[in-house]
Amino acid sequence: MQKKILTFIICNGKILALYSKSHPKYGKAGWFVVTGSLEGKESYEEAVVREIKEETGLVVKDIFPLNFGSIYEWGKDICEEHNFISFVKPGNIILNEEHSRYKWLNMDEFIELIKWDDDKKILKNVLEMALNRRNYFKKFNIKNYMEKKDE
Repeated sequence: MQKKILTFIICNGKILALYSKSHPKYGKAGWFVVTGSLEGKESYEEAVVREIKEETGLVVKDIFPLNFGSIYEWGKDICEEHNFISFVKPGNIILNEEHSRYKWLNMDEFIELIKWDDDKKILKNVLEMALNRRNYFKKFNIKNYMEKKDE
């Protein structure tokens, strides 16, 4: 199983949304957040720091685990993704080839814009609590999208 991360990026009270065009490697077009795979023996937190730097050029100050994630199929891989919120230092954004535009948004704008297949009300609650270093989910909660395929 491929280990992956997804992280929401916060700076000065705003959340970063990244626009990706349709691409065979990255999927359909839309507004997303930073995601990526763990490399070597890297921890989830180390992958978060590296992926943020690679995709945005920003430097992480603090990472907070959101206590939720998902299992899904991507191409030929089965992936287990853990989700985080990352607080970054202010700086110039340098996008890599995965993204073509970005926006810093307030919470409501972000929730409305972001491509998110699950309940956006829960996502908003998760993020609002995480801004205060509190978890919406008390125990790690992983949603298995592979189970839907079998039904």
